[in-house]
Amino acid sequence: MIKKTVSYSSILGVVVATKRKELGIEQSVLAEEMGLSQASYSRLESGKSMFSVDQLFECAQALDIPVQDLFQSVVKMAQNLENSGEVSIQAQSRGNATRAKSSEGNEVGSFIAGAALAALIIGLASK
Repeated sequence: MIKKTVSYSSILGVVVATKRKELGIEQSVLAEEMGLSQASYSRLESGKSMFSVDQLFECAQALDIPVQDLFQSVVKMAQNLENSGEVSIQAQSRGNATRAKSSEGNEVGSFIAGAALAALIIGLASK
């Protein structure tokens, strides 16, 4: 079985998207509360962009939840994914990092983005 690789950014995006949907908040509304365009917010939620620390706090505030709850959810989901044996988690390389510039060992292309990660998590949870 081929192990899929995901980033912590993708996991955070799924956690935020799930909470946003639970609360019945549209992406555009949350984006506006965070001072972002809907497209920029969508990239955060899909894991294509990384939340800054400021954006993480703004997001938690907009969702009216403690930022610690977001972190705890990410940690729990990461542990569940790794324990499944089907997924490995790797920090997403920054574009300006030495590791990202080297073609050796660069698995950025294998990261699963938002919807696919959500489907994987739901599938694993239903087992």
